[in-house]
Amino acid sequence: MTALDRLAHARGLEIEYYDALGRHRRASDESILAVLRALGEPIEKVEDAEALIDRPREQASVFVLWDGQGEFEVAHADGGVTVEGVSDLGERWTKRAEVSKGRARIEGVPFGVHDALVSGAHAWILSAPTVSYGAPGRRWGLFCPLYALNDATTPDAGDFGTLGRALDATQRRGGDCFATLPLLPVFAERGEPSPYAPVSRLFWNELYVDPRQAPELEASPEAQRLLAEVPPQGDYLDWRALAAHRFAILDALAEACTGERLARLEAWAQGRAHLSGYVDKRVARMDNPERSAKTVRYAQWLADQQLAELGAKGGLYVDLPLGVHHDGYDAARFADRFAQGISTGAPPDPLFEGGQSWGFPPLHPEKDRATGWSYLRQCLEHHMQNASVLRIDHAAWLHRLYWVPNGAPATDGVYVHHTNPDELHALLSLLSHRHQCRLVGEDLGTVPDAVRASMARHREARTWVFYFFSHDWGWEAPPEGSVATLNTHDLPTWAGWWGAKDVDDWVDLGLYDEERAEVAKAERAKLTSDLKRCLSMDEASTPREVHDRIATAVAEGPGDLLLLTLEDLFSEERPQNVPGTFDEKPNWMRRAVEGLESLGKTENELLLAEIAKRRPV
Repeated sequence: MTALDRLAHARGLEIEYYDALGRHRRASDESILAVLRALGEPIEKVEDAEALIDRPREQASVFVLWDGQGEFEVAHADGGVTVEGVSDLGERWTKRAEVSKGRARIEGVPFGVHDALVSGAHAWILSAPTVSYGAPGRRWGLFCPLYALNDATTPDAGDFGTLGRALDATQRRGGDCFATLPLLPVFAERGEPSPYAPVSRLFWNELYVDPRQAPELEASPEAQRLLAEVPPQGDYLDWRALAAHRFAILDALAEACTGERLARLEAWAQGRAHLSGYVDKRVARMDNPERSAKTVRYAQWLADQQLAELGAKGGLYVDLPLGVHHDGYDAARFADRFAQGISTGAPPDPLFEGGQSWGFPPLHPEKDRATGWSYLRQCLEHHMQNASVLRIDHAAWLHRLYWVPNGAPATDGVYVHHTNPDELHALLSLLSHRHQCRLVGEDLGTVPDAVRASMARHREARTWVFYFFSHDWGWEAPPEGSVATLNTHDLPTWAGWWGAKDVDDWVDLGLYDEERAEVAKAERAKLTSDLKRCLSMDEASTPREVHDRIATAVAEGPGDLLLLTLEDLFSEERPQNVPGTFDEKPNWMRRAVEGLESLGKTENELLLAEIAKRRPV
């Protein structure tokens, strides 16, 4: 092992691995050096590694106590030490810890993130329940991206009012929750609508504010006029036009916010530490920088109220994205918490043999840790305060994340491990109980066994997707403690998968040639035929009929939560997102082919009644 290899290993880098294709990969020395520099190592060339291996590093002392008790290392002889703490909720406490062979034992520490002194030395103590909030159940719900939702009230694209109606419609039919994609602000007005590249993970998307719920609407003829003049939208949203129209309505409403209402807005704003910075950044990065900062602030106030009202209903299933836009507020305000010159990504897999680089910076594994995970805590609490279920995107990041140096090919990345994943699981468990929010980890793809073992230990639900577990003899049942779905927003719809429309996309992208595509389509046709046979269905059965039979069968089996994709009930063939593409495909802009009212069609009512019978909430 070279000195560079030893230094990389000492700093938590995994520089050699087998990718999803079974190929052995080793990062180049240039990529290893770039990642080490991003982690703070003063290294310029390979020859510098030897002298740095034993270099003292400043690392925060962070201790995890499960269920309020445990052990941690101390620089003391046998006897006892005094531990003083102040929790993130302001609770002060002092306890005596017994020390034996350099390890202190402490009990009865209240749950929280504690800024602590251990015999005068600073430490962070995370005291959390071993098992996250919730209990096994047999629940079900529906899923659809909010921008895709539409109905008679919001015929262009969904807003928080539409989301409330979708949640009500699901619960009236016996469902537990309605799931959607991240609800965070994006640069839609710049033509960058991806919900997984948000401006911030600490604020809500202004374009989802429902103006009909704003008291200012009655006092603003201009807002009323604009609201009545909804620009027509085609199959795919014109995000720039949508943003211009909705911000114009918000401009008019903000101007009408005066008197007592304005005073209430100002009082609310006083308690939001990052609001002014976010507003300044948001306005400066808009296509119309002259837009009033008052509009953005007013929109965040309404969004905060409307999400709180939705959260009070129960059943809101929200999504925490892995990263943030490199040009957004969080990446600027918390620049010290992110690794610079690095993009998060994924190594090669069967579809993307060149790997993926997603263009947003990863969290530095030590910088936010040294603050008691203050930034990450704020992100989690922002979501959990209103959510009944929180989905953690790309849950493997709790343990390790694939870093690609800017300018390097995505095949030349390095896995960077977190200092202590237990800290992140403890934070999730603590906050899940504080906000009574169930946790779901997206554990698809290349995921180390340790990740799923920790998820099981701390009752973070796994993700099961039918496409990945179907065979010519049927399918493997979802495990207990999982969220079962037939597909996801990153996969083809049911009708699209059935007709191998995804293979056509791969051909369009140059990933498959015609010969390979024909083989893939033949394999898909055999699988769909086998599924009909396994279900004792006639060969003439439609894809929708097979969908309903499989959904009903999965509902009968294990798994804590079954999510059905609303658009599968509309027989939509086109996907919402083709992973690994940016401008090549119209990602994050396709409207649902039918309105929310179509949920009341006979075949949909029959299916959901059958699901509810098998999974009574």
